[in-house]
Amino acid sequence: MGISHITLITVPVTDQDRAKEFYEKLGFGVINDHEMGPEEMPPEPGLRWIQLAAPGGGTTIVLATWQVGGLKPGAQHMSVACADAKAMHVELTEKGIDASPPFDAPWGAFFQISDPDGNGVMIVEESKS
Repeated sequence: MGISHITLITVPVTDQDRAKEFYEKLGFGVINDHEMGPEEMPPEPGLRWIQLAAPGGGTTIVLATWQVGGLKPGAQHMSVACADAKAMHVELTEKGIDASPPFDAPWGAFFQISDPDGNGVMIVEESKS
């Protein structure tokens, strides 16, 4: 018994379609996109559940327009891993995503971007050692 891993992180957004497009540019894939029924999120009709996963699987994200635990758009921050931060930086800037310059650190290279609502995403090239 006990906790084995994190399954889901809530990312507060104002426009789910705009956020979905942004995270798809990062390589996330949609694993669930449906309007929630009253059994899932009463009593607010019309709410949409959009869940995405990175290509390697693991923890997923949900793009929420409703408030969860007081989180507001722009308040979330997460780190995601990649094999080559500098190549990823070039790829994302070519897609029109503003990014900080890549930095080298003892534990690997990284750079910072923000989604359309200001939620931070750190792209990290994890050290091989």
